[in-house]
Amino acid sequence: ESTRRLRVDAVLPMAWLDDEEMELTQREWELLNLLHQRMDKVVSREDVTAAWQNESAEPLASNALEVYIHRLRRKIKGSGLNIRNVRGLGYMLETV
Repeated sequence: ESTRRLRVDAVLPMAWLDDEEMELTQREWELLNLLHQRMDKVVSREDVTAAWQNESAEPLASNALEVYIHRLRRKIKGSGLNIRNVRGLGYMLETV
């Protein structure tokens, strides 16, 4: 299975796998954009939640990040990409 090309617009909340636009919520796009910018590097939970808290005064539920990670994993399934949980450190977008 070949890896599909992920493109994330860093300004508009849009992303594509090859030429197919992904259906993402604002928060899903923000998370995917952050992971994509730091491809193959660990992004800490603190980095994600700090970025989100700058965007909104709305408090995050304690499991919100896990919910968004789960949704993104489903949306990129079969693309040759994976969001890996790096225990105790955070998450990393990588090719598989």
